[in-house]
Amino acid sequence: MLAKLLPRWLRRGEDSFRDAHPAVTSEQEITYQPHLITELQADHRELLRLFRELVVAHRMGDVAVCLAKLKRFTHSLRAHLLRENLHLYAYLSQSLSNDPESSELMVQMRREMQTIGRALNEFATRYTATTWNASLREALSMELDHIAEILDHRITHEENNLYPLYMPPGAYR
Repeated sequence: MLAKLLPRWLRRGEDSFRDAHPAVTSEQEITYQPHLITELQADHRELLRLFRELVVAHRMGDVAVCLAKLKRFTHSLRAHLLRENLHLYAYLSQSLSNDPESSELMVQMRREMQTIGRALNEFATRYTATTWNASLREALSMELDHIAEILDHRITHEENNLYPLYMPPGAYR
């Protein structure tokens, strides 16, 4: 008896969940947000500020502050990447469907950002999920310079090449 009722009960729960939380489908339009680019650029400035604070804390040798700054930077970076993915890339995917060249640029940058995001997550995990020692501190010194280069390059590339593609719907040909 229970074997017959359980599948029906579970399906009913799924149906009511689906009704309450409809999935985003390819037919649904992602709306333009006029202030998105300004907000993403502000995120970039904040990320750079947080990264500078991380570098200063590391150079001062304050492990507790350094870890706190690393966690704050990582949290802000993840929030920024999520925002770009949900709002910027989703909108551009939809809006650039008739512009193969711009669409390809956007796809390449999205892939690159996913790769960078994974690398930064690995970086953060490496230094927040272990006990610190002299060799770990030295490794962080070398990685911070590399991360700074990646951030600078990526931010410049996004702001100069990707963000200008984000326009109101009527602006696309």
